[in-house]
Amino acid sequence: MIRGNKRIIIFLLAAVVLFMLWNSFRSSTFEVITVQKVGEHETTVINLSNRVRTIKIPIDISKLVKENNEYTILYDKRIFDKHRLRAISP
Repeated sequence: MIRGNKRIIIFLLAAVVLFMLWNSFRSSTFEVITVQKVGEHETTVINLSNRVRTIKIPIDISKLVKENNEYTILYDKRIFDKHRLRAISP
């Protein structure tokens, strides 16, 4: 019984350490972009250096954001994950 509890505790500690390691490799980027395409779950944007990115969005913003308009965005990128939108403003 004690061995089983030890294994569970070690597994939970390892999972917490792995999650903290994964979360520590997050980078945030703030840039001016032009929206190329808006979808329900992701949007395609191009920045001032002509770099195209596809960014996941948490909600459908297709009615709020217009294609071919410039916006300032803040997005996160984690290791083994896609770019995720955090904020957008005209």
